[in-house]
Amino acid sequence: MLMAADMARALDPALLALDADIELDDWQADFVRSTASQIAMLIPRQHGKTESAVMKALSVATTEPESLILIVSPAQRLSDEFVRRARLAYGRIPNAPALVGDAARRIELENKARILALPGDNDGDTLRGLANVRMAIIDETSRCSDALITAVRPMLATNANGQLIYLSTPAGKRGVFYETWRSDDPDWHRIHVALGSCPRITPEFLARERKNLGETKFREEYLCEFLDTEDAAFSTSIIDAMFTNEVRPLWS
Repeated sequence: MLMAADMARALDPALLALDADIELDDWQADFVRSTASQIAMLIPRQHGKTESAVMKALSVATTEPESLILIVSPAQRLSDEFVRRARLAYGRIPNAPALVGDAARRIELENKARILALPGDNDGDTLRGLANVRMAIIDETSRCSDALITAVRPMLATNANGQLIYLSTPAGKRGVFYETWRSDDPDWHRIHVALGSCPRITPEFLARERKNLGETKFREEYLCEFLDTEDAAFSTSIIDAMFTNEVRPLWS
């Protein structure tokens, strides 16, 4: 019976959420099933991006022995919370083998698969040394330094099935996440969820948020708009207009 359940989860990773008593929205299930090597997710606050990432991490850990899954964020507490949620979800899976390694910043399954929480080291120097990573999830990517993201990417180099996942809301028109989202690079699978698609958030709550956060913060956090920072002397559109590709440089 257990072997049949394991085979079913391997064929459809989203089934693991049902076993953990979690009902995924359609976009969450599609994300959990995705085999794309690079995924960028632009999701409003409290719409389930972390929960879906937890289930994606567990779907890999439970079906791929010795797999290494990393969660990186701009603050250690966010990474630790991800591992905590993974631990709780795993504990709800019927007949799941006991964890063989369990600490605040890591869990290890019986099949030697691991989920590790890494600190938000701005320069990424303390993260170096990990290799053959199956999945690297960078939470709140827009608020992570470019150096941190640069340090993580090579860790996937030797894993043929390696997946890099960016989860975020916007934080201005700058940085790796912004450049990734606005580019037309076909190597990225992009997932965007519109405000109002989550049935668990009421219009009354959103009205209060708009009133208390102000229009700019509301547009950023809930409408997922990339806005110029308030301390910017010139808007991004003005700066972009100063440059052109139509004139050939003298040194080319």
